[in-house]
Amino acid sequence: MAQPTPAQRMEHVIRTYIQACNDADAEAIAACFCPEAVHYFPAPVVKCSGAATIGSHVATGVREYGRCWTVDQLITDADRCAATLEWTEFIRHPAQIVRRGVDWFVFEPQTGCMQEVRSYTALPLVQVHSDMARQELLDFDYAGRGYPTTFPADHT
Repeated sequence: MAQPTPAQRMEHVIRTYIQACNDADAEAIAACFCPEAVHYFPAPVVKCSGAATIGSHVATGVREYGRCWTVDQLITDADRCAATLEWTEFIRHPAQIVRRGVDWFVFEPQTGCMQEVRSYTALPLVQVHSDMARQELLDFDYAGRGYPTTFPADHT
């Protein structure tokens, strides 16, 4: 039997992760991550660091809010050890909400475990604040990774 390709392995880890999230299984969630993994969220939610912390955080949210996710679209890039997942989230408490978003995953090449997740949502759990000058992932080094951090020059 042929070994799974790197893209197939990444997809398997992501699908295993989503199932573990839906099951509120903190240990199974943590097993999808490198020990030092980081999960970034849109502001004002702070990042989670460490596989066990991520597992506990997600499992608690599932139990408290009746959350679950679907895998809507999944794209992998084996050369970059990265993948993106478009998902739908169903939240039961305190009110029924359907929320959509995308997660960007970075995998550790040696182990195939997730080392970073960046979550982007159509609407954060906390409403968008127009008084917040920067609405982005907290504690993510945008400048250090080469992302634009200032407004582009006016082209008019």
